[in-house]
Amino acid sequence: MKKTILLSVFAVAITVLGSTSAFAQKGFHVGAQGAQNFTGMYNQDDADNDKFNYKATTGQTFGLSGGYNFNKHLGVAVEAMYSFEGQKFEVNNNTFKTKLSYVKVPVLFTYNTNPEAKIMFTAKAGPQIGMLTRATLKNDDGDVLIKDNKDNYENITFGAVAGAGARMNIAKNLYLDAALRLDGNFTNSEVESFNEANVERAKSYNMNAGLEVGIKYFFN
Repeated sequence: MKKTILLSVFAVAITVLGSTSAFAQKGFHVGAQGAQNFTGMYNQDDADNDKFNYKATTGQTFGLSGGYNFNKHLGVAVEAMYSFEGQKFEVNNNTFKTKLSYVKVPVLFTYNTNPEAKIMFTAKAGPQIGMLTRATLKNDDGDVLIKDNKDNYENITFGAVAGAGARMNIAKNLYLDAALRLDGNFTNSEVESFNEANVERAKSYNMNAGLEVGIKYFFN
């Protein structure tokens, strides 16, 4: 199922890229990027529970990208990212941490100001699919309480990515990017049977916000 969805996403992206390549002035580009994030999993029922307290949680995202520019300012890109995220929380004075890992594939529309400038403004936004690869539950000492907790979480989530920042030309066709990156899912991260008491539970949403640094090379 994951392979079928992933292939479908890439097929759509390749079709879009292929149909626009004839108009590209900046050409094809490839890159690599990574981000240090504040990460979290929000659930309204947990937020309303006086015995439940969210704790600040950090994570990382890294991966590769490629795309085309329609012209000097607009383009489209596909990323393949690996994301470490989750939520640290306290219940009845006991601290736990849910750790989740996803492969995420966003398809993004991109924008940059004058590409001939030494430094330019950049922005990107688009839909994203996330595929769960790992889920564990640990205590505050780092001891693993549940090694494989994937049954409590959806294998596939859908969401979006947005980012904005600056790009610096550091050599011919080579650029350094630094930007604020935001991403999150619109669909429930947990399976409906997450609550063993079978009490109706609000949906849970993963969210990440952090500073992304990357490098891109344009073929033109």
